[in-house]
Amino acid sequence: MKKLYLLLLALFCLAATGCDQEYRNHRVERSKPKITVSDGMVTVRRAPAPNIIVLPNGHMKIDEIEIPLDDSQHALLQQMFGQLQVLRQNTLTDAPYDPDKRAVKIQVPPGMQPIPPDLVTRVPQFKDYTETFDNLMADRR
Repeated sequence: MKKLYLLLLALFCLAATGCDQEYRNHRVERSKPKITVSDGMVTVRRAPAPNIIVLPNGHMKIDEIEIPLDDSQHALLQQMFGQLQVLRQNTLTDAPYDPDKRAVKIQVPPGMQPIPPDLVTRVPQFKDYTETFDNLMADRR
């Protein structure tokens, strides 16, 4: 009886460890710096820094606080938003169905630069977020 109990305990520990690894992998993926493109906003995430939100009209918020920008900065962000929305739509059109509605990685076509190369110089709030520029995700919601 003791041997059976020890065997069951060992199997339980193995199963728990496997689930724990799956959870850790999920957390690592969620915490990666990324730009998520959803229907009505673009969210730039880099933990532990606050999120940057870009709206369709070119307005920008950091932690729900609107940041004052000049007209050229609004135009730049509005253009970036539009290009990212086109990429999102193209990505979701080609993506297979997912009942869990997980985000899909956006592959930027050669020659297209949805994130302007001078974004950091023109909008300095993005300077700590450059590592997110290569990880674009299309949100299905």
